[in-house]
Amino acid sequence: MNEQSVWAYPWDLHDWGLDAALQIFAARDINTISLATSYHAGKFLSPGNPRRRVYFPQDGTVYYKVEPERWKNSEIKPLQAEIVASEGDYLAKLTRLRDAGGPKISCWTVCMHNTRLGMAHPEHVLRTAHGDSLRYGLCPSSPAARAYVTGVVAEISERYRPDRIELESLDFMEFNHGFHHEKDGLGLLPEDLFLLGVCFCAHCQKRAKSNGVDADAAQEAARRLLDQSFEREIPETQFPDFPATKLNAFSDHPDLFDYLIWRSEPIVSLIRDIRAAAHPDSRILLIDDINSWWRGVDLGATATCCDGIVYCTYTTSQDQILPNLENVRRVIGPKKTLIAGFQLFYPEVSDRANFAARTDAALQVADGCNYYNFGLVPNARLSWLSKNYPEAYD
Repeated sequence: MNEQSVWAYPWDLHDWGLDAALQIFAARDINTISLATSYHAGKFLSPGNPRRRVYFPQDGTVYYKVEPERWKNSEIKPLQAEIVASEGDYLAKLTRLRDAGGPKISCWTVCMHNTRLGMAHPEHVLRTAHGDSLRYGLCPSSPAARAYVTGVVAEISERYRPDRIELESLDFMEFNHGFHHEKDGLGLLPEDLFLLGVCFCAHCQKRAKSNGVDADAAQEAARRLLDQSFEREIPETQFPDFPATKLNAFSDHPDLFDYLIWRSEPIVSLIRDIRAAAHPDSRILLIDDINSWWRGVDLGATATCCDGIVYCTYTTSQDQILPNLENVRRVIGPKKTLIAGFQLFYPEVSDRANFAARTDAALQVADGCNYYNFGLVPNARLSWLSKNYPEAYD
């Protein structure tokens, strides 16, 4: 059977009522629930939620009962969301239901994207070539950030034994991620956005140098290229073949190029550490997409260290879904789990027929699909999830 899963927030399950939500999932052929287990803040319009139509989640928290004793010697510690105490530990509830024959559980775990932790631990965040901090992202080179993420996965897998754990933002986050009231009067070009997201923090510097990379020269090259862009009256590209040629666009700047190639190392080694620390009963999947190279991901190297990939095709054109997923399958091999990630957002997905065509294409290669998101779309649109239930809602 294909793995048909839906991403869901615990507050949506609470407001619907778990029994009612499970009935909706069963009627839509959903056999796995991807529950937000570690998450960031935001402003969410929730037309599918019967009570909280606009919701601001508590920033940078985890949605399970934390054992403080496990974290007493840790520099960076998880914060248990307040609604776990007030509304319940839905991971525990779903675990009990799973063990009684209910749907499987996947823990949707946001890793490095954590503004609350970034502001509390500025020495462990991403830093630009000019040394400015990007507070919404912890750095995957930081030993403390690595220990935090590895510890969260270990705690979840040991105590709850989910069927799988999905790792989101395990990489170097982009500069244009979407922070509060972002301002850009320059007119940033793709190359500028990319270079502003390349981390040169002390942890990256140390780790790169230990791998034989001249991090100081790389930082100077990135700083110089950005300064040249900042000084122009009107934006003018220095790399006209970027991003089409990806990292190769910077090959004429060998120190920077070497550093950009090196950036995959902290990610690969971290996911290897996570897999080793997690309980063997829980598969470890990396949430990936076609632009993850921008964030330092080497898909082939990473896939050797985990159990599979959730490959998001949110805005991929319909005709590119199958070839993209075929390429991912070639890279990761036939034995790794491959889940295609789809969003139910309009107008990116125009109607039921368009959605069906997209998922049908994916299932020629993928082992299943994961759908985004239970509470963020109208209930009528959830009917798209099953060809056997064309009615809007029952």
